[in-house]
Amino acid sequence: MENQEKIRKERAFKSMLMFGIFSIVMLFAGLTSAYIVSKGALSAENKWDNIVLPTIFQYSTFVIILSSIVAIFSIRSLKKNNLEESKWYLLCALFFGFLFSISQFIGWSDLVNAKHFFAGKDSNVAASFIYVLTGVHLAHLVAGLIVFLVLYFKIRVKKYNLLGFKLGIWFWHFLGILWIYLYAFLIIMTMN
Repeated sequence: MENQEKIRKERAFKSMLMFGIFSIVMLFAGLTSAYIVSKGALSAENKWDNIVLPTIFQYSTFVIILSSIVAIFSIRSLKKNNLEESKWYLLCALFFGFLFSISQFIGWSDLVNAKHFFAGKDSNVAASFIYVLTGVHLAHLVAGLIVFLVLYFKIRVKKYNLLGFKLGIWFWHFLGILWIYLYAFLIIMTMN
């Protein structure tokens, strides 16, 4: 009876995570669709600027992939009940997550230096979309970093839950995949 309750709880938590991920996917599907439609309409009127993406976005892609790889090692260590190793890998994943966040701010700074502003009389819709897409992703990534901090704290006090840990890592992987999609999308859309 107790085992069935545990299975039900696990399914409920997994379903909640999948619902959250689906909601985020739909948000970004809407944003990228709006980008495509706006580009089509404004390009016809010569009101769309083609923007070269900051090089730092390329490096940040490698950083978030590295963070996901390290997170995999963290969960493997936890499954082996090696808490110290798991904590170390989780801290490394956190470090790369923070590095990714910093790289986004550097990318925005590069856009500003290139005179591509988010809003104002000198702004451009193309630039605004880049800020919105990367900014909304960064907001979700901050949530992922908070999850990692909670997981780290729970391992430190030895009150971790393997399912919670797995779900946190899955969410992090999703954020990495989402960034790869956004970066590829922006590269393709800024090529022509």
